[in-house]
Amino acid sequence: MKKLLLFSLAVILGFIAVKAQTTYKLTSAQNMVKGTSSLHDWRCVVEKQSGSAVINTEGALEIKSLFVRMVAKSLRSVKENGSYYDASMDKNTYKALNADAFPEIVYTLNSISNVKTTGNTSTLTATGNLTIAGQTRAITFPIKATVNGNTINFTGSVKFKMTTFGIKPPTALLGTIKTGDEVTIVINTTYSK
Repeated sequence: MKKLLLFSLAVILGFIAVKAQTTYKLTSAQNMVKGTSSLHDWRCVVEKQSGSAVINTEGALEIKSLFVRMVAKSLRSVKENGSYYDASMDKNTYKALNADAFPEIVYTLNSISNVKTTGNTSTLTATGNLTIAGQTRAITFPIKATVNGNTINFTGSVKFKMTTFGIKPPTALLGTIKTGDEVTIVINTTYSK
């Protein structure tokens, strides 16, 4: 009888633990890459991306896994007013990313730390692997997560140098316009149950 009681308790606790973890899908995103050049600052929006996550929102936020896949050739150069630049700028970006050989930019979360939750908002530090142009590097950056019913919105940003990923900063007009090495990825993604 004691073994049956212990087994039943283990099954119930296991069910509760599994039930608390929910699978989410990336349903909307406004991710952007920003940088500088000798002519003007620039920005690219990511138009095609997908992802999934396993998250527990009961109590302190727990992210068991998170994955984002972005199509490299969906990066589009945009002006301050949101209109697109000429496609030649995008071609320079795709060439620098070697997008024909490496069509995806991928981020896989490894761990979170420093989680602080107040109400429906959590701040945390995310550490994961970012793969760009066939090169994978670990990056760590601060994130804000806001839970709203069946959705979770993640915002944050991280800076790094393109050369860290073996990317030569693009140039234009026979090298007279040079792109700065440092870029910032601005994250604004929403995952839904």
